[in-house]
Amino acid sequence: MTHEDQHTDVLDFPGAAALQRAGRTEPLDPAVQARARSLVLGAIAADAAETVPAAVVKPRFGRGRVFALAAAVADMGGSGPAAGASAAEVFTSMAEHTTLTDAYDAQTLTEAYWKTRVRSWVEGGKGNTADIYQSRTKTVIKVANQKTTVKSHPEGFSWQVGDGQVAWQDINTLPTRPNALRGVLSAGAKGSAAEQTVRQAGVLLTRAPVSPRLRAALYRVLADTPGAVVTEGVKDGVGRTGTQISWKWTEKYPAHSDHNPNWIVRPSDGRLLEVNSMPGGQDGHIVQRATYLSAGPAKTTG
Repeated sequence: MTHEDQHTDVLDFPGAAALQRAGRTEPLDPAVQARARSLVLGAIAADAAETVPAAVVKPRFGRGRVFALAAAVADMGGSGPAAGASAAEVFTSMAEHTTLTDAYDAQTLTEAYWKTRVRSWVEGGKGNTADIYQSRTKTVIKVANQKTTVKSHPEGFSWQVGDGQVAWQDINTLPTRPNALRGVLSAGAKGSAAEQTVRQAGVLLTRAPVSPRLRAALYRVLADTPGAVVTEGVKDGVGRTGTQISWKWTEKYPAHSDHNPNWIVRPSDGRLLEVNSMPGGQDGHIVQRATYLSAGPAKTTG
């Protein structure tokens, strides 16, 4: 190979000839290049960590996927989805940022409690902010100027996942391949599998000590779940600006509420800021908010 033909061996993807004819373009911003490289290396590492049957010869992570991934990062400018992005693009961006920033270090998930600070508001009442400490055997809720509430779980705390319950110590054993995780979340649905998937994913994302890898997988499941509409530039209950994902379903399942949920998310760092609800047919009329101010592991309830 000489300096004159050193690039011809890699330009074998569809459209390469047109790309060559287009001439030289200015190089990407260094930050964007670094993010693209990080995403590609992270994806390669994730694939390498998964078990692949020995009989499989064709690589699962091909050159086309590398180019597509790098192109997607370049298009985002290294920060988040472009204006006018679809719900799928928003959730995919959140999954990528969650994986890279490691928002909740998996090594800290062995702490005694998972602490969530949430501001709750219901139409007609006053809002309040509570610190909720969830452990394997009890829930402690602290609200300023109110008596602390403690609820014991002698048999261990668990979350509804599909048609079963998953205990604290097993929550991060859930599958992280999106299709497999979707199957678990939608198991036993007696109406809208999409609604059950979204509601259960929302609970895990806001109230459970999920690892960064599982959090990213949940976002990827949501990226392929139908029924979402995106509204940009929406403020949550404490004035933070984010992207609203509105969910509406025509099917019903037993736990369905006529109040359609809206999520306010911040794709740039993978955070779910708020879940609020509006009565069906009354868009814009928020009747309830749960605004998530912080979440993470805690050693004590002090």
